Amino acid sequence: MVNQSRTILLGLLLTASLASAVHAEPRLPHLFSDHMVLQREAEIHVWGWAGPGESITVSLAGTTLQTTAANDSRWSVSLPALPAGGPFVLEVRGTKAIVIRDVMIGEVWVASGQSNMTYALSSAVGAAQEIPKANDSSLRFFTVPHKIALEPQADTLPAAWEMCSSETVKSFSAVGYFFARDLRRALGVPVGVILSAWPGTQAEEWTDPASLRREPVLQPIVSRWEASPPGQKAYAARPREFSLEFDDFELLPARPDAPAMAFSNFDDGSSRTSTGGDWNYTWTEAPDSAFSLVAPGRGGTGYAAKIAGMLDGTSYARWQARVHADSSSMNLSEYAGIRFFVRGKGSFSLRTLQPSISDWDDYSSNTLHATPEWQEVTIWFKDLKQAGWGVQEKLTLDQLSGFALVCMTDLEDLPRPPSGLYEGMITPLESYGIRGAVWYQGESNTDRAFQYRTLLPAMIHGWRDTWKIGDFPFLIVQLPNHGSSVEFGDSIWAELRESQLLAAKNIVNTGLGVTIDVGDPKNVHPARKEEVGHRLALWALGATYGKKIVYSGPMYESFRVEGKEMRIRFQQTGAGLKVDGDSLRGFTIAGADRKFHRASARIDGDTVLVTSVEVETPVAVRYAWANSPDCNLYNQEGLPASPFRTDDWPGESYNKR
Repeated sequence: MVNQSRTILLGLLLTASLASAVHAEPRLPHLFSDHMVLQREAEIHVWGWAGPGESITVSLAGTTLQTTAANDSRWSVSLPALPAGGPFVLEVRGTKAIVIRDVMIGEVWVASGQSNMTYALSSAVGAAQEIPKANDSSLRFFTVPHKIALEPQADTLPAAWEMCSSETVKSFSAVGYFFARDLRRALGVPVGVILSAWPGTQAEEWTDPASLRREPVLQPIVSRWEASPPGQKAYAARPREFSLEFDDFELLPARPDAPAMAFSNFDDGSSRTSTGGDWNYTWTEAPDSAFSLVAPGRGGTGYAAKIAGMLDGTSYARWQARVHADSSSMNLSEYAGIRFFVRGKGSFSLRTLQPSISDWDDYSSNTLHATPEWQEVTIWFKDLKQAGWGVQEKLTLDQLSGFALVCMTDLEDLPRPPSGLYEGMITPLESYGIRGAVWYQGESNTDRAFQYRTLLPAMIHGWRDTWKIGDFPFLIVQLPNHGSSVEFGDSIWAELRESQLLAAKNIVNTGLGVTIDVGDPKNVHPARKEEVGHRLALWALGATYGKKIVYSGPMYESFRVEGKEMRIRFQQTGAGLKVDGDSLRGFTIAGADRKFHRASARIDGDTVLVTSVEVETPVAVRYAWANSPDCNLYNQEGLPASPFRTDDWPGESYNKR
């Protein structure tokens, strides 16, 4: 009865957590836990809640301050700045004492964005070599649980700091880890990364409401949400109940004369499968839910599997079956589909787990809806499809490691509200001292790339206003190569990269990690994450920490027409420009007719001369202006040039809001 025990334990933990939140005085935000990292050389803000009028004493590293909880139960103190070091003990005393141990003082960065920021180290290139070496007690991580909100949140959902080890690092952000690792090596001080990211999200979800309403070009984002059905808004504001029961899974043979194979029916009171694996449940995406075995099952005997609880916003509950206990794959090519029974309130889809797919784009069924009575569901493998946003792989029935049922409410998977993740996952961090932020997002905004010119700066300024520590460093990962390599048409990916480049050039203390050479044309989640983290760390080390290094690749500065040629001048050339190969590729040139032609290009000092026999009088030059361009301009330090264009002609996304 392992899973029933898990359910009981979860219930006890949730009950204890709720009781602690209500009765424990004083109380600290979840950001304050053992192994935390506090920002060095900056005022240390410690805050929390207690009974109104309660006297609070805070002690850290030889300094003790006292305060009193206000009528709204809040209290806060600001401790003097400390140099890097530790471990220390943070003690907070009121009617009870809270002791936070192993506190380090060092560098703290927030890492945010969408799926390429959450991409786990275990799936990255070089993971097998890196993970065994990733045991560093002065490198620490805090992962903000997913939370959508329509108003500012005082605290995150339950979470705690973790020290970097070969176990904890596996599921942590690969980009966040490599960035922090390189800072740690270069600075020799403790480093903490607060990961606040969510796959598939748009930048407006991370932007504060005032900024969205202030900018006219962003008004359509707000208007679309305000026009949403009331049920959708209510779902974003309040969790919604779901309850699904499953029973009698069997694999259907490909041969009509062969018998079906029972896969799992739970009648023995366990979640084992007939193939030697088991069903397991994760609470990561659905902390207020549980998996249990309930009696009776279908037919009035045995057990059924039940997944039930509350889902917040567009969260989902994932219930997963391994065909083998060690998660290895199995040949299921003799089977054509899977059949099972379901009842309850909610919706769900079935996914196959295929080892060759590492980017979450598993082969899946359509979303199906449960009814109060048991209903039979048959899913044929030939009808499964990929969503189409990840790497496209063939369905390999001869190599499946299992299945997953993704459970949702009866409203299915609805759009998230603008500012919902800013309110739910950024505002709880606003009083915590940080050095800066790294940002890897944009894929979900490519269809509105021109609007991103306004949206990204609005988000950056909003975050800086939120933290109230000045223009802290904000480092952007420029989108890598992905998709087609057509050179002469419009490219919304190129337009999005341009918006990121403009932000880095026009906003003070903002940097750009160029990744145009480490992407994958067929995979929106490229596995080469070490270069991404390294290039962000270079920018931080050079621009933030003052190291005398070259930290950026060439960036377009200006152009000049010289007869039939155009001379392109660059910044950040380091020891000089260079070609990775025999000749420069990736340049196109156009005349007044705005028709681009493949160009010849050559390096001349810190400039590039561009020309084409098909363009008598050049007007504009573009470099790497494609979804997945063939380009090879670098500086001598091996850092790639950012894609750019000299013109400002409206592109495909110009009128999209």
